[in-house]
Amino acid sequence: MLTALLAGAAFVSARTPVRAQGIPVEIVLAATTDVHGRLRGWDYFGDSSESARGLARLATAVDSLRLADPGRVVLLDAGDLLQGNPLTFVASRAAPSALHPVMAAMNAMRYDAAAVGNHEFNYGLPVLTRALAQARFPFLAANARRPDGSRAYPAYTLLERAGVKIAVVGATNPGAMVWDRGNLAGRLVIGDIAPAVRVAVDSARAAGADLVVAVLHTGLGNATDADPRGTDDENVAARVAREVPGIDVIVFGHSHREVADTTINGVLLVQPRNHAGSLAVVRVRLQNRGAAWSVTEKHGTLVRARGHAESPAVMQAVAAGHDAARAYAARVVGTTTTAWRADSARTSDTPLVDFVLEVERRAMKADLASTAAFDLGAAVGPGDITVAQL
Repeated sequence: MLTALLAGAAFVSARTPVRAQGIPVEIVLAATTDVHGRLRGWDYFGDSSESARGLARLATAVDSLRLADPGRVVLLDAGDLLQGNPLTFVASRAAPSALHPVMAAMNAMRYDAAAVGNHEFNYGLPVLTRALAQARFPFLAANARRPDGSRAYPAYTLLERAGVKIAVVGATNPGAMVWDRGNLAGRLVIGDIAPAVRVAVDSARAAGADLVVAVLHTGLGNATDADPRGTDDENVAARVAREVPGIDVIVFGHSHREVADTTINGVLLVQPRNHAGSLAVVRVRLQNRGAAWSVTEKHGTLVRARGHAESPAVMQAVAAGHDAARAYAARVVGTTTTAWRADSARTSDTPLVDFVLEVERRAMKADLASTAAFDLGAAVGPGDITVAQL
């Protein structure tokens, strides 16, 4: 305890006039990404608790950071929050006036900024617009514009911690123009990430930013065959680090991987685990040199959700959405007197796969449909069939 106190004495509190004193200060960045509705540690398909994930568990870790570093913590997210499980599905169909449980959780945790993820567009722009209007913090996308050229979302936001002016620049994935073209065509134009981030960073630096953090909904490497356009703009975090000057830290997501601490071209990059499995924590030390701050040290770590108790504040904030999701998943939608199994689906016709194909064919008014038997252990019945089983 004494060692920790002495170490903390080397830094300043949020109220200390650091520019006048020239004392080093440490800013703490905490980040999540690709939460996909995992607000609580709960499996809605199995209707059982999960111990290794959930935003409510990470909220406890964030509370600890704020207690240890008062006035110096910035909480961020790199996108893909509003889609991914029964909770988000039910919320997307709730009354327009209803508080979205994802926004309720993030407001309770006091997020400072988030990037718009490509899955935010899955339920259509009206649903997204209503949800974002409930957030007490900005959602950012420097590369998203309306057809008339106006900004759809802010490019960056400015924060201040312990006398340090921090710019958070956000960008979303251009692949959404293909994956969600039915929702975006004629309504939104998402361009290349790197050029848009460069303009935003230059603007933020001109506005006096001492520390620039980019939250990007994009993976680390090059394009994958998931982008049918064959372009190189799906996973470009490394490219942004190499090509865009003025960035100190990049928090990236989209690829559902985990990176604790890597450096490219002097830029520190981190990626927390998807589904709220971990929290990325970056500590940036700055030194006041005359009229400006300069970064002298930065490093990242990961804090696992497992082992953390769930935050009572977040649990309360999402209680209504959680109950609605459980009720939806348990809803009986059919029955069968015999068991339908997929164990022989790769060698012969089975009622279970035939059912999937017929749903596809009718939904799309098609003559033919095809699918693959991904899980030979899949089965329903005999008896009632629920939404969760489907």
